[in-house]
Amino acid sequence: MTETIELSSALRRLPLEAPPHSAWPAVQAQLPKRPAWPTWPAAAAAAAVLLAVLFQFTGQPPATGTPAGALEPLMARSAQLESAFYAQQDDAISSASVIAANLNLEEQLAAIDTELGTQPATARAEALWRQRIELLDQGIRLNRDNADYNARGQSFDLALASTD
Repeated sequence: MTETIELSSALRRLPLEAPPHSAWPAVQAQLPKRPAWPTWPAAAAAAAVLLAVLFQFTGQPPATGTPAGALEPLMARSAQLESAFYAQQDDAISSASVIAANLNLEEQLAAIDTELGTQPATARAEALWRQRIELLDQGIRLNRDNADYNARGQSFDLALASTD
């Protein structure tokens, strides 16, 4: 029952991958001709929706009449202090209490940043930026004192508990 078939003749008997001629031109000729719909009304509607969405995000007036430029110096100062605050942190020489104090400051900064993210009125935003700057100043002083005590071979924790 086993019959030997030569591969080359078997391959020649297979149907062609594509038919010798395409049937599409004949089918297309029999299709009814329909007028093309104008596309400009759909394009105009899409443009109107896009403009409405863009206006919704950019058309809102500022929260108060005070120019937002008044906050820029505070924001710049905060950015400078934040860089210094993180540059001065050194967990390798810091005690657990200094690390905990830094984490507490970072949590307070995160809370301020969250409130600033809600875009409060300019007066409230100014107060928040000033509070942020004060916290960063405290953190810088803490880390500077920690580094000074460690440079002298003293533990900063002992200095905090000292009654002298």
